[in-house]
Amino acid sequence: METDVGTTAKALLDIMKVRLSMLEQGTIEPSSAIAAATRQLVERLAALPNDEAIQIEYTREPLHARYIRTSTNEVLAELRQQSA
Repeated sequence: METDVGTTAKALLDIMKVRLSMLEQGTIEPSSAIAAATRQLVERLAALPNDEAIQIEYTREPLHARYIRTSTNEVLAELRQQSA
C-alpha cells in the first residue's frame, strides 16, 4: 500500500538532520544507499525556502520513499530498502 504525506521543507529538514546526525554517530546503520540518499535529501532541503511544500510518497514493505518538491515535481531523493 502506498501512502502520501505532505509537509514543509523546514519540518522535514529538521527531522532528517536528526537522522543524519544519528547516522554519522553510528546510532543507526542503514545501507550505504539509504545513507547517501539521506545526505542528498538534507543538502537539497537546506537549499529550499522553509515553507516549500514537500510530498512524501512511501510504501512499508519493502520500504520505498520518494521526497518530491510539490511546486516542480522534482524528486529530491529516493530511499529504497533492498530486498533480503
